[in-house]
Amino acid sequence: MAGDFAMNSLRDGIGDYLELRRSLGFKLKKDELYLRDFVAFMERRHAAYITAKLAAKWAQQPASTDPNYLAGRLRAVRSFARYRVITDPRTEIPPTDLLPRQRSTFQAHIFRQEEIARVLVASLQRRRGAKPISRWSRYTIFGLLSVTGMRLGEALNLDLEDVDLDNGVLTIRNTKFGKSRLVPVHATTCAVLKQYLEQRNAFLAGRSARPFFISPLGRRITHSVLELSFRRLSRKLGLRGISDVTGPRLHDLRHNSECRIIPSDGREAKECGRSVAVGSA
Repeated sequence: MAGDFAMNSLRDGIGDYLELRRSLGFKLKKDELYLRDFVAFMERRHAAYITAKLAAKWAQQPASTDPNYLAGRLRAVRSFARYRVITDPRTEIPPTDLLPRQRSTFQAHIFRQEEIARVLVASLQRRRGAKPISRWSRYTIFGLLSVTGMRLGEALNLDLEDVDLDNGVLTIRNTKFGKSRLVPVHATTCAVLKQYLEQRNAFLAGRSARPFFISPLGRRITHSVLELSFRRLSRKLGLRGISDVTGPRLHDLRHNSECRIIPSDGREAKECGRSVAVGSA
């Protein structure tokens, strides 16, 4: 009975913790998944409170060789433990030197304009068995990242109502920092987006779809699918070796942009330099 109460209390504590952190603007989607799994782990062992040993054992459960992935799992529990110790003094806070993060030596690839042009041309090439909408989506997304500085997730999360091609403005909702902003785009970029919209609507043939960028199934494109496509394409272009684990990332395309970013509340307009347009197909 006492054990059941402790576990219920631990689960309730996680709910309260997530609610508090989210009220401060944190999203914690990944942390919630980790913590729910951690509670299930504790429950299977009838453990009434958090210990550093149990937290480390849970964090190292996945058969992963990535130390930063394991460190991220433990970090989620450590953060909750700091909150939990206030209501349960038995709680042990896992030390920060337990499963520490490894400092990355990775450096972003700075794309030259010639490389971006090659990426865009290659992204339009036909693939056996692939529907045309796939290459049009790839081409338009890759180009949009390179000229606006948008994050991949921001581009993929665009809905039809977020794309105002008449006024040349994209609305980015729920950004990394929980706010929204407006991104003006060059007239030639608008022309390519309109071209994509025509291809999209022709493919849907009267069917409705909320996402602006769609997959061959008419759904929102996922990060993993697009990143895999980019890795294959970058190998084909010689931007990374056949066996290279590291190399240019899709995210690196955005490091080349110089753009104007206007917060949606109109507080500030920041001019980052010249306007750059996506090239025509």
